[in-house]
Amino acid sequence: MTYALDTHALVFWANREHLSDEFAGFLDERAQQGELVVSTVCFWEIALLAKKGRLALDDVRQWKDDLAARSGILLVEPTVDEMIASTLLPDLHKDPFDRLLVAQAESRGHTLVTRDALVSQYDVETVWG
Repeated sequence: MTYALDTHALVFWANREHLSDEFAGFLDERAQQGELVVSTVCFWEIALLAKKGRLALDDVRQWKDDLAARSGILLVEPTVDEMIASTLLPDLHKDPFDRLLVAQAESRGHTLVTRDALVSQYDVETVWG
């Protein structure tokens, strides 16, 4: 089984905050097994949050490179079909980033790691520790 991190889950896991040690360890193991993916869209969202001052990151590119090197996460890029599919989802969630993560998880059969209650209303498997 492959797990895809929602943006907040990525930040929480990378910073070791708002997650139990047990769940963080579970995600560490998935990463080591090549079973933890992150959409490149998450880094776009993180860069926008940093620009707005909502995340304290001076260099998002370096943060991404360091995280990828030490963790073993796999980066996945959205396809055109996944982008289109995200616009066709029911209007439960207005955030285009979350809608795209849902569409990617649906098309690839990933379990989405999220605590977002709106995301879990879509027809996609979710988990939160």
